[in-house]
Amino acid sequence: MSDEPTTPEPATPAPTSVDSTRDDRDHGSRAGTTEGTATHLTDIIGREEPFENRPRASVVHEDESAKIVAFEFGEGHELGDHAAHHPVLVQVLRGRVEFGLPDRTVVLVPGEVLHLTPRLRHSVRALEPTTLTVTMLLPRA
Repeated sequence: MSDEPTTPEPATPAPTSVDSTRDDRDHGSRAGTTEGTATHLTDIIGREEPFENRPRASVVHEDESAKIVAFEFGEGHELGDHAAHHPVLVQVLRGRVEFGLPDRTVVLVPGEVLHLTPRLRHSVRALEPTTLTVTMLLPRA
């Protein structure tokens, strides 16, 4: 150990501006392919009428990587405790639901997405007429 004073390293200055025309990430026009498909899904809200005392589900899209199911709930309709084999994304398109999780309850409203890991137990109760989608993220073959 030396008795000589040390000089601290100068701090790296923070960038002062961002050049949005230059991006070193590999995306946009430099990546990807012109092969493949894009599926535009419409008319999801109100696609089906809920049953009298429980929600109704309908498949709106299914391929090798994902399955999207729309659920129509009447006020007070419930899906009891259950789990999915795959990770899922839950998105409310209209209405509000109470989403029961093992450690808490979350109220989901339009514009929010909830991601669930595989086999996570949960329940759903509609607080008003609600349309939500569940996107199952399937493993690639």
